Amino acid sequence: MIINLLSKKSINNIQKVLLDDSNTWAVGGGISNFIMHGDLRSIGTGNLGNFWNFGAYAYVDKMFNPLLGMEFKVNYSKISGAAQYFSNVYDILYVDQQKISNNLFFKGTSYGAELNLILSFSNLYVTDARKWHATGYFGAGYHQYDSALFEKLSNGSNNLLVDFGVNPARNSVFEASSIYISGQLGIKYRLNKRVDIEFRPSWYFNYEDHLDATISNKQDWETFFVTHIGVAIKLGEKKIFTIWGDEDKEKVEPFEIIDTDDDGVIDQLDRDPDTPAGVMVYGNGTPIDSDQDTVPDYLDKCPFIKGRVDNDGCPFVGDIDRDGIPDREDKCPEVKGLEKYQGCPDLNSLRVTELITVMSYSKSIYFNSDSNSITSGFYFTMLDDVAEIMLKNKNVTFSISGFTDDVGTDDYNLKLSEKRANEARNYLIERGVEMDRIFAKGYGEIDPKYQNNTPQGKQLNRRVEIKSVGFYESKTQLKKIEDIKKN
Repeated sequence: MIINLLSKKSINNIQKVLLDDSNTWAVGGGISNFIMHGDLRSIGTGNLGNFWNFGAYAYVDKMFNPLLGMEFKVNYSKISGAAQYFSNVYDILYVDQQKISNNLFFKGTSYGAELNLILSFSNLYVTDARKWHATGYFGAGYHQYDSALFEKLSNGSNNLLVDFGVNPARNSVFEASSIYISGQLGIKYRLNKRVDIEFRPSWYFNYEDHLDATISNKQDWETFFVTHIGVAIKLGEKKIFTIWGDEDKEKVEPFEIIDTDDDGVIDQLDRDPDTPAGVMVYGNGTPIDSDQDTVPDYLDKCPFIKGRVDNDGCPFVGDIDRDGIPDREDKCPEVKGLEKYQGCPDLNSLRVTELITVMSYSKSIYFNSDSNSITSGFYFTMLDDVAEIMLKNKNVTFSISGFTDDVGTDDYNLKLSEKRANEARNYLIERGVEMDRIFAKGYGEIDPKYQNNTPQGKQLNRRVEIKSVGFYESKTQLKKIEDIKKN
């Protein structure tokens, strides 16, 4: 997750640089072709042939970043069309005894304005398009028009049936009007740093039913298509417009993600970028050191016993206090003692030393996601070592605390952590440790040791911690102590 977040951050930085070092305003315009598709249509009509309606448009664009922007566009066009084949089954409303027939046609003009959201399709994938660029425009607009419906008589003259440009019942007496929504696809070709050519087919939905001067029960919404061909002029002092890459300007180097040792921590954050393959690491990339003796577990020949760096992580074997008891077995290795007190001078020293030594004992076992099974032989070996220490130190109790990462519900994680703690407890009991010396409890996702926003942090939070927590004396031990005192 760290890698993903950083790569997103780097992309945002690249886009910011592109925006800061580029022009964000542009103006454009060109010619257009209007095609009606309603009760009447401009192409594919009956006896009157096709109608070619040319117009013009102009716009102003503002880009907020290489992906998104806004456009204000104005349009003017001739509008006309005629009845299509086999249309005479539809009655025309508000015109007496008239059906849609092959000799009907409409004509007029339309002008209006629209506001569009600009979405760069190309920059969804790249930020340095060179020559071609695809853009989507999605918005709404308003236009006024003066369309009128005619019939072509047999003598070649035109008879006006209804004129939607004249209606005293409307506030705009000389024009009808409507709002519309549109979806447009712009394909731009970059001529140079200042000028682009654009081809833009567009699909419009008109809210009213009289754009073609014909109202029927056939449909309430009218559709029309407009094809735009024009140029865009990029404004500003910079050499490049926001949506384009520039072969001449100094390129912004993307954030390079390198993880030399393939441990999931990128080199920029890895304090030990040369960790051997397969070695478990902490969130900062350093290898795990269970006994905290500065020798990582993969190099430590005694990974669960604190030792010395100059002895491969193991304590020196010898008899420092020269009391005849090897340091490995001596509970008080720096003070001469007696064998019956395991190298300590007296019973109290033995008990205090044992308690201090074992009370500092702490080990952790890690689990796979959504699992309470101990599958690694490495952890079984660790538990065997823990059991050996527990069996050698009968006067200490131990706690086993289970934890999870933050994936899942609180109740589920609490139960999962309890299963993990009991899994370790049952294993130790099977090795002969008294069950009343081991206390297991689950804590769910509380008290994480590491951040849960990385896979490595989650891994290290899915754990069981084994710690010595108190003094314990069984009846047998109490009797043994009394016997030692008597002797």
